[in-house]
Amino acid sequence: MTIAIPTLALANPILSNVREVCTRLGWEIKTASLDECGKLLLNNHVEMALTSPLGYGRGVGRVDYRIVAGPCVALEDYTNAYGIWFPKNGGSLVSFSANEPDSFPALAGRMVMAEKFDVVLTQALSGAEGDCVFGPTSENPNPAMDLGEEWFDLIESPLPLAVWVCRVDADIEDVERTVLEFADSLLVQKPVSEVVPPTSDHMPREGRIIYRWTSDIQEGLDAALHSMFYHQLLPEIPAIKLYGKD
Repeated sequence: MTIAIPTLALANPILSNVREVCTRLGWEIKTASLDECGKLLLNNHVEMALTSPLGYGRGVGRVDYRIVAGPCVALEDYTNAYGIWFPKNGGSLVSFSANEPDSFPALAGRMVMAEKFDVVLTQALSGAEGDCVFGPTSENPNPAMDLGEEWFDLIESPLPLAVWVCRVDADIEDVERTVLEFADSLLVQKPVSEVVPPTSDHMPREGRIIYRWTSDIQEGLDAALHSMFYHQLLPEIPAIKLYGKD
């Protein structure tokens, strides 16, 4: 049995025990970016992966997938995890840049700009800074907009970033229990509150990072899949199939 896990710091709470559990089970681990994990699953290099909605959606019409409705990562409202910057301080918004321009968070940022502000962005030339920049706030603090907040304002559901996905033909025993063992059992969500100066004239924005599957996250995933289809990033809208239920 081989699984893929992402190099995503936000996913650490649901991967805190993954190596010791996999050692005990004799499972192999491959490590890649969040969306590369989806490609490893699509190409049958692994049987299960923690990947993005894009990684799940890419299997539509090609591979029969199931989502393990357990540990996951989702942003609800203000989370200070991913941001949107406008470095050129005004002017036309034509291009975007990101360290990982094809990643799902960057795609989510583009979809927010298109659907909420009617701004369609194309990727800036290699090495050039775009009119709009997407990325984790750990790389660049104080973004103009918070991605989780903008998505929640638009969709009214959390933005899923990472979910466990397995191939339906994978020979996995007790998969739901196993992915729970991977995770920190005590951390199911992390409240986030904006840090504002004492002299600020506005209340701190608030939100949370969610680490367990809920019906709200399923709604957010469904919205993300519909948006990616609308923006021609997927050839059709994948059904959300849950392990053990569909």
